[in-house]
Amino acid sequence: MMGQTAILIFSRSPDAECRFKRFSGNFDFFKSQEKRLNQLCYKTHLDTYVFDETLQKGTTFGERFCYSVSEIFSKGYDNIIVIGNDSPQLQFQHLASSIKALRSHKACIGKALDGGFYLLAIPKYQFQYSKFLALSWKSSKLNSELIQLLEPHIGIDFLPCLKDIDCQTDFSNLLNFADQLYTDVILILKRTHRHVNFNFQCYSLLVERISIGSYQNKAPPLLLKLA
Repeated sequence: MMGQTAILIFSRSPDAECRFKRFSGNFDFFKSQEKRLNQLCYKTHLDTYVFDETLQKGTTFGERFCYSVSEIFSKGYDNIIVIGNDSPQLQFQHLASSIKALRSHKACIGKALDGGFYLLAIPKYQFQYSKFLALSWKSSKLNSELIQLLEPHIGIDFLPCLKDIDCQTDFSNLLNFADQLYTDVILILKRTHRHVNFNFQCYSLLVERISIGSYQNKAPPLLLKLA
């Protein structure tokens, strides 16, 4: 099963995110996310593909998403796990849970607070291009429509609902989740919100001792595939 499952990171590059999502700490945040996703995916031992704006094809978000998923399945994989780069609460345990669901012949959905999803794990036979394309992408109805599409045909495991980052308000609201974040994101928040006192309650999430102005986390060798 492991060799038949691939991870797709469907996102814009940090430079492109800076052009579309303008908020304080933007570039540092998405570079940090890029690095951390590399670490998380490396730990799964699954083949991982990055489809940014240079590889995505289509006019609408739905077209680009469906094209990217179909491209991964065309490589011969039986299952796919799709994640983005804008959910800083995403942890390895969420990927592990989605792998477990696929092994049990189930789908897995990680709901986002805005009505979308931050993770989708499905087998190939559940991906119907035209029906996925018809979903209300980039709307608060997406999650409910996705569940309605899949639920009659396959069991679904659900992950905890997490926040994704689309604007300055979303980024600032991460202050409410400081005990669920990793070192780099905390450092970025500390630089952009110097008036806030952080109490680190979840030491297991801190890979190295926090030092203001320096990034201590070390990533494994970059194994992500771009095509």
